[in-house]
Amino acid sequence: MTRTPPYLSTPPQAAVNGLSRAPVLGRPRRRRRPALLALAVTMVILGALGATYLATSLGQTSPVIAMAREVPWGQPVTAADLVEARITSDPALEPIPYGERDEVVGLVAATTLAPGSLLTRQALTDQRLPGPGQQLVGVGVSAVQLPATTLRPGDDVLLVPVAAGTAPAGSGAGGSGVVEATVVQSGPPGADGLRVVDVLVDAADGPAVAARAAAGLVAIVVVAGE
Repeated sequence: MTRTPPYLSTPPQAAVNGLSRAPVLGRPRRRRRPALLALAVTMVILGALGATYLATSLGQTSPVIAMAREVPWGQPVTAADLVEARITSDPALEPIPYGERDEVVGLVAATTLAPGSLLTRQALTDQRLPGPGQQLVGVGVSAVQLPATTLRPGDDVLLVPVAAGTAPAGSGAGGSGVVEATVVQSGPPGADGLRVVDVLVDAADGPAVAARAAAGLVAIVVVAGE
């Protein structure tokens, strides 16, 4: 048997048809990263738990007290003024729970309570009007003795004599007869055309204001509030 000389044998990388044969590369091996896989699974689980918690928290509501109708400043709250409302828990809101409804009835509005608003403890007081050192006086005035603008509870006003020499000596600011007052409520016009306005005045001015009001010698001037 004849053997081909080594110098005539074709090496593995020998040219084929005049072209070099490319080396054959093996398939790349995929490197597994368990840490990244565990992190991805953890993030998916946390996302699902967050979505579940959000849906659950949004679905939980608490019954609180809301206003069914307006209660002016200084007026007591009645059961008919209150209604139940349900809201989600919010740290920024501090409404009174509806379970304490009976404790609210009879308290006084510390500010005008608007219908639909949530009732808070800061909006109520147990101090009834008139307070210490005050007197509540009803002043009957005609249409020309008060502004056409509706008087609101809490408005600061001046009670001004409409005729000279009718104010008792030493009453009001500087003896002029002008008295500072706060509106509690304003009634509708009566059959005689007079409207009665309840006002709070200092106890020292109460008798003089009542005397002038009975004579129809008081005009009401609204002043700028604080």
